[in-house]
Amino acid sequence: MSKIEYKMKPATDKRIKRSSSIFDPLIDEFLASDQDLVEVTVENRTASYMRTALVKRIGTRELDIEVSPGYGVIYLEKKK
Repeated sequence: MSKIEYKMKPATDKRIKRSSSIFDPLIDEFLASDQDLVEVTVENRTASYMRTALVKRIGTRELDIEVSPGYGVIYLEKKK
């Protein structure tokens, strides 16, 4: 069995790597807007796919945004 070489040092804070998503610009634009409720459609994406992807991304970023399905659209709403 071969040995591996490594270094270990004390840490005071975790620096967690977070990757970006193709939906981050959409979320960021909504957060920067003064709108509390918007209707979103994305070309070549179904509403159900968009809802699932956005709910996951919003949860990862721990944001207070609600995602609701509509007929062929989704709604983003800032929680108060």
